[in-house]
Amino acid sequence: MTRIPDAVAVASLDTHRLIVAVPNEGPAEVSCNLPRPVAASVLRQLADGLDSPAGRCETALATGRPCPVHDAPTSPSRALLDAGAEAAPAATRGMAKAQRPASLDALLSYVAATMTHEQQATEEPPALTVNDVRDALAFNAGDRDQVLATLRDVLLDTTATRTPEQALAAARILLEAHARQIAALVEAHHRATRSRWGLTRSTRGLLTGYEGARKIVTAYAAGLADEQALAEGAANEQVEP
Repeated sequence: MTRIPDAVAVASLDTHRLIVAVPNEGPAEVSCNLPRPVAASVLRQLADGLDSPAGRCETALATGRPCPVHDAPTSPSRALLDAGAEAAPAATRGMAKAQRPASLDALLSYVAATMTHEQQATEEPPALTVNDVRDALAFNAGDRDQVLATLRDVLLDTTATRTPEQALAAARILLEAHARQIAALVEAHHRATRSRWGLTRSTRGLLTGYEGARKIVTAYAAGLADEQALAEGAANEQVEP
């Protein structure tokens, strides 16, 4: 039968500065709102307390009671103040650390690695992808100028990182959409002119010019689409094992 505890203690970062939970099975969980050097110093103080002669000094052995010197509880607030005062000088001096049990060293290493991973995860912004650009185009489909609105959104998004390849991909997608917009405008003018004036000796040259311009812009858009498709295919081949 599973053991049911009589009471459950709830701890949060609103009431605690550093919470380390080590379950019977699985990895440890760490929550902290202290600077990393301070948290590491607090953990080292706790480790030194576990290695101290608490309960084993001559007074405790002779009386059978906790020693008022070695077994006195340490104030958490005092420990945090001491940790904050000692963290910077300790990092500067590079003082030698006392050897601790291997299991405790593993726990401290895990805590440091977890805090570093969480800090990097929060600091590294997401990268700009081709899907982001295409999603922005779809979102602005109802705008008066779809490509202009999308370009505005991409330039305003300063949180996303952009490599030269990612910026080039975004430029191809936006310029292709813009070229197709221009081709559609030229086609609309061609139809409006022919509908109003008809095909005459006077309008033939103008209509031919409209048609030629539309074909040139459409070919430019198709070339950009082909280049982007080749770039995405090469990138997918590099990702696949």
